[in-house]
Amino acid sequence: MGQNGLDFVSLWFFVTQTPKNAAFFRVRKQQLSSGGFTIVELLISLAIIATLTAIAVPLTQDYIYKADLARACTEIRGLEKEILFFKTERGYYPGGRTGMYQSLQDIGRVNVLDPWGTAYQYRNLEDGPWSGGKPQFCRRDRSYNPLNYDFDLYSVGPDRLVPTHNQITKGKGADDIVRAANGKYVGEGSKF
Repeated sequence: MGQNGLDFVSLWFFVTQTPKNAAFFRVRKQQLSSGGFTIVELLISLAIIATLTAIAVPLTQDYIYKADLARACTEIRGLEKEILFFKTERGYYPGGRTGMYQSLQDIGRVNVLDPWGTAYQYRNLEDGPWSGGKPQFCRRDRSYNPLNYDFDLYSVGPDRLVPTHNQITKGKGADDIVRAANGKYVGEGSKF
């Protein structure tokens, strides 16, 4: 074994050191690997890409919806603070003295858009001609009780359907982002 092993090592060393043989082996190696993909390899890689896309797209859409929902809730809270500051300063809610009970013109926020591109909806419930008792024309919960007694402020949500249903758990109103319980809740109408 010692002699045969030594002969093999010396032969291998000789073959790898010879420049003419090295060029032969390089050419032979290039001939064996064609450099392209087979149809099976392409189909497998396309199947992997399609599977990853099928997983990623719904997750991405869910994250985008959650981000839009958080933005809408934050903007509703900001508008609510401006409305309450206006009430503290003037003694009535925006639109109360002008008769424009559905306008945020008094605070300079007439066309503030929600994340889905629709203007936020506002209705002054306290200063309307229906003062006293339950307000009329207001948003209502599943038990058909008014969501608010001071003012309604909401986004029509991703479906962007205006006018929306008065009851927040039915039809077009289920996806609305609402301010409810006189400001104690801001979120999806269907979860209130």
